[in-house]
Amino acid sequence: MQFTGRSTYVVSLPKRWVRDMGLKAGDRVLIEQTESGELVIRTDVRRGEEPRIKTLDISGLSPKQIERRVISAYLSGFDELRVTSKYRILPGQREAVMNILRRILGTEVLAETAHEMIINDLLDFKEISPRSILRRMHVIVEFMLKNAVEAFFSGDEELARDVIGRDEEVDKFYLLATREVIEGIKRAGRANIDLPPEKAVHYLSVARSLERIADHSVRISSMAGTPATKELEKELRRLYSAVLENFEMATRSFFSGDEKLADRVLDARERVEQIISRILHRIEDRPGSMGTFTLLDSFQRVYAYSADIAESTLDMNI
Repeated sequence: MQFTGRSTYVVSLPKRWVRDMGLKAGDRVLIEQTESGELVIRTDVRRGEEPRIKTLDISGLSPKQIERRVISAYLSGFDELRVTSKYRILPGQREAVMNILRRILGTEVLAETAHEMIINDLLDFKEISPRSILRRMHVIVEFMLKNAVEAFFSGDEELARDVIGRDEEVDKFYLLATREVIEGIKRAGRANIDLPPEKAVHYLSVARSLERIADHSVRISSMAGTPATKELEKELRRLYSAVLENFEMATRSFFSGDEKLADRVLDARERVEQIISRILHRIEDRPGSMGTFTLLDSFQRVYAYSADIAESTLDMNI
């Protein structure tokens, strides 16, 4: 066993075993860990398929331009991405690539020279389903929303920072969900997705709604400690309870296909808007109400995204 780079251990495969398995340089294998800690090498990963190798020339591109192109390559799918430059890859360009790789799941730099970076996709889509990705997103987003509101009222800056730090994780799952739906539509036999395109789009819609609710949780957290009168706090907490209840009902309706729950979410629109209007009337022209306005706007949008999820439930069942 050899140690290379800063954190990589390497074990070579016996030449005879590689030959007996019909493998060659460039073939992909999957290493799985058993419950007892043993490592098992599978040689049937994506057999019979030509690896999708893409080349991205970043010569003269700015870091932001590079980031956009790497994300586009990730969403379109690849087995191997070769980031090249006619000149030397500049430190800022390399950092732009690494910055995106930190924001997406399942990729790793396997080789690097002054003019090229070779990035491999290590995910096996047969082991992941869009539904499981959305469930994971939902768990994180619900946690963020609850803690964001608590941080807002208590002024707990540490809790607020924790909420803000989790937004990147939600973004990773959102990009993964987007990529997997695209992958499933293009290569149905390769990804674990059994959805026609007209229904797959609703998975993307729900993922987007969850991602946006996470963004508003971050926004609420950024206002942590904004003062509010006890009387007004009571009204705001009542609104929050209604918004949270509808968010939870919307996600339950989607995962269970319960149309009645979806209808309850959509029927609550007038009630939520009435509470918001009542609070707006009370703080109108009152100085120092910016934090409250921000909170109201985010609550209104969280409900709106919850309603979008409920509508996706109904659309999926048609």
